[in-house]
Parts: sequence; C-alpha cells; structure tokens
Amino acid sequence: MKKITFAAAMALALLFVTPAEAQFAFGIKGGLNLVNNDVTGLTTMTKDDFMNKDTYTGFFVGPKIEMDIPLAGLGFEVAALYSQKGMTVSTDESYKLNSVLIPVNLRWGFGLGNLAKIFIAAGPEFDFNIGDNLNFVTGSKEEGIVAYTVNKSALSVNVGAGVTLLKHLQVGVNYNIPWGNTAEVVAFSKNEIQEIEAETSPVNTSKTLAEQYNELKTKYETANASAHKTVDDITAKVKAGTLQLSVAYLF
Repeated sequence: MKKITFAAAMALALLFVTPAEAQFAFGIKGGLNLVNNDVTGLTTMTKDDFMNKDTYTGFFVGPKIEMDIPLAGLGFEVAALYSQKGMTVSTDESYKLNSVLIPVNLRWGFGLGNLAKIFIAAGPEFDFNIGDNLNFVTGSKEEGIVAYTVNKSALSVNVGAGVTLLKHLQVGVNYNIPWGNTAEVVAFSKNEIQEIEAETSPVNTSKTLAEQYNELKTKYETANASAHKTVDDITAKVKAGTLQLSVAYLF
C-alpha cells in the first residue's frame, strides 16, 4: 500500500516539471468498465462452479487534466476516477467493488486539421479500493463455500487510444492490465467439505456462512497437519483485466 501511494505521488509530481510551451486542459471523464475476472490456481472447483459470468459491467467517472507539448505531439493525462467493478457469483448475486482510480498516461497524438486529433496512450494506474465490501463469502455447505479477499490497493498498466473532436469532445478505448493479483479466492467444494468433516467433525450450519468458512479453514489445516498443508496452499488468484470505453469533455 505504501509503495503504491508513493509511486502515485511521484507520477503526479512529474506533471509539475513541464516545458514553458505546455498547454493544459481540464475536463470530466466517464464511461463503462467491462471487467474480465480471470481465476488461476483452483484445486477442487472450477471458476464456472462459483462465478456465473466472466464479464462484469460497471462504470467510472471523475475529473481529469491533460498537458500537451504541441511541438513534440507528446503529453500527459492524469485523472481521479470513482470506479465500480465487481463480479457475479453462482447464486446470481452481484458484488460491487468501489474504488478510486488514478491513471497517469503518457500520450502521443497527431492532428487531422482543426476537426480531430488522434492519440495513443499508455501508463500506470493506481487503484485504491474503498468501502467495506472487500471480503465476502458465498455458497453453502451443500454446494460448496467460496471466500473472496480483495486487495485494498493495486497497480496496473493502461494501453489505449482515442480521438479528440473539435478540441473538446473526446472518445476513447482503453485496456487495463493488472500488475499482480486483484483478489484471492479460497474454494471448498461439496466433496472437499465432506472429506474434511470425515477427518474432523461436522461443520456447524447454525453459524453464519462466514463463520462456517472460518471453521472449515481450521478443520482443513487440522486434517492436513501431517502433510504440512495450510489454506494458503489452496488459495487461488484473481486478476481483473478491464476494457474501458470512455467519453470526456474538455473545458
């Protein structure tokens, strides 16, 4: 978390080291998040067992600032965006994950007269998850229990392109590639729960689902103590790549 915050501050500081001929523009940006949740490292379950859809649709919106160096065709773009992403699990419940995104993109563009300017962009993005929905448990003892833990912060890389029309209206497409894991998943299948109970004792179903999951973790490590296995050995990783479709207006 501290490293990502420091890197974000350094990236923002670069904006203040600018040539005298630099031109600035402020604007509002918004659009759609098309999130693809890729899960790797599952042991006894597949992604289809607990996730109904590969893609989740959310949105983002917030202010942005652009700096252009006309002679070089280069520039920077920085934004502070409120973003909603998430996932849809097998019970058809949608879990929304709210975050603040700070993309810092280097841009290169060329004009088509006074009507349009085409640009390509790339750079890091710093994500800070907010809200209290970073840990949740789904499923049941009869169908399998799955626990999700979302990282509080994440680093990713943006690659995109777009066009600015009449110097004010901007339309773009961007793909956000996660640099590291977005979340972690621990999945206990129905058969695995039965095996754990056979080695230890039945799970108390009068407890909440989260409490049942915590009990399963303890029982799993007890049943596998001789093999020196812990829950970390069956923890899968989630990487959420995001296609972003955006519209912006520059003042």
